[in-house]
Amino acid sequence: MSEQGFPLRRCLKPVTVMVVDDHPALRAGLCSLIGSDHELRVLLQVASGEEAYAAYRDRRPDVVVMDLSMKGFGGIEAIRRIRALDPQASILVYSVHNSPVLLERSLEAGAIGFVTKGSNVDTLLEGLKKAARGESFVSSDMLPSMVNGRRSSVTPSFKRLTQREFQVFKLLSEGSSLADCASTLNLSAKTVSNHFTRVKAKLGVSSSAEMARMAIRQGLVEP
Repeated sequence: MSEQGFPLRRCLKPVTVMVVDDHPALRAGLCSLIGSDHELRVLLQVASGEEAYAAYRDRRPDVVVMDLSMKGFGGIEAIRRIRALDPQASILVYSVHNSPVLLERSLEAGAIGFVTKGSNVDTLLEGLKKAARGESFVSSDMLPSMVNGRRSSVTPSFKRLTQREFQVFKLLSEGSSLADCASTLNLSAKTVSNHFTRVKAKLGVSSSAEMARMAIRQGLVEP
């Protein structure tokens, strides 16, 4: 309280946020939503994982809100690279997918939380604020998919994939060629081919088409 008896206002700096999403309209809406909360401020917005990594290196926002399905090396690799650059980086995934596999992989890569785009506005804002405080957060609508994932006879197979193998799997499932994967991940064609061979063996599939069907069934990519 002040000497006059009026409550003192706390002058706190707003949490700075970097928005990462490849859809311009969705990105603009998300920026507007975040900007409507006086505790948050959009520092910058980018459209790819590659841009996110470069921008984080230069600007260091308090929190990153990260889409997963983007052209290039995608959200999970962006999370991994940002966390390698800054182990204290707070990254909240904001994805249309409610796959328990993507949740697990995102957290393994270093994300602090996961909110689906089907969640209400308050859930996202709460997730951003908790992420800024270093607290983990997962939206409640992920709980059914997490339970279903534990019951699935297919999901455990993905746990056998390394992060790099899962990344190759996802890129191929989304329609990338082996050459595209090599270019995107900055790997040699032989290395990507070796990853592809191991992925097929671990998942029990024989082609990229089978991998794509498996990815769709598990909610990892859109049909």
